[in-house]
Amino acid sequence: MIDLILRQLIHLIEPIGFVWLCLLAIGIQSLRKRRFGMAVSALALFAILTAIGCTGLAGSLLAALERPYAAVAIDALPPTDAIVLLGGGAEPSRYEADEMHLTPAGDRLNMALHLVRLKKAPVLVIGGGVAVLDGIPVGESNVVQSWFAGLKADGLIPSGIQLLALPPCGNTHDEAVGTKALAVRNGWRRVLVVTSANHMRRALALFNGVELDATPAPCNFLTNISTSPEPSAIGLPSIWGFERMTTWLHEEFGWMECKRRGWIK
Repeated sequence: MIDLILRQLIHLIEPIGFVWLCLLAIGIQSLRKRRFGMAVSALALFAILTAIGCTGLAGSLLAALERPYAAVAIDALPPTDAIVLLGGGAEPSRYEADEMHLTPAGDRLNMALHLVRLKKAPVLVIGGGVAVLDGIPVGESNVVQSWFAGLKADGLIPSGIQLLALPPCGNTHDEAVGTKALAVRNGWRRVLVVTSANHMRRALALFNGVELDATPAPCNFLTNISTSPEPSAIGLPSIWGFERMTTWLHEEFGWMECKRRGWIK
């Protein structure tokens, strides 16, 4: 019991918890001194932080993006012409094994590996952006391609799989356009798209926007749709809600921007 209380109290010395507590103190103190404008501002911010960090609101919003892709029978997915691994799951690193650091979206690499082993396609297309290490641009797709090539050399994935790295992409639309060019060149008709479940709606819309028949292979579920549930009661603020709210906002604003640019029809 004491350990549980201590773990909860730790939240109050973390940056978000500390700011949350300070806002509450400022709001109460301002009310006592009849500084109502300051009190309203502080308590309004306190309420916002409470809603995001102390409740399941952010998880519920993000779960709405994930839910359409829950319970996809990965092993039963149809064979396609290519598996497309969208970027964001790894980044170049100086000191990690294979010079590759897995990000919080690293499940994407695991899903692509699983599909390759199931022989769902003879080609793996690898997307991703670019990072600068020691003044040298390094493409995520090249790092991940090298990692898969090592698995192939060790006999851990089918030897016949072809590994193609897209040039550095600035966004998912660039990955869709790059994949479309490969599809036209090679006569592909259908691809499997591997990305986070919360990003899948936008990814599929962008691939459809360049007239590619894309089948979802979702992964990286972040909510209790797939992982263990968060406590339903209101608690002290934690980073959990803010991480999920950030992801949800990124997807919602990303969707609107893609529509504004005409990438989503």
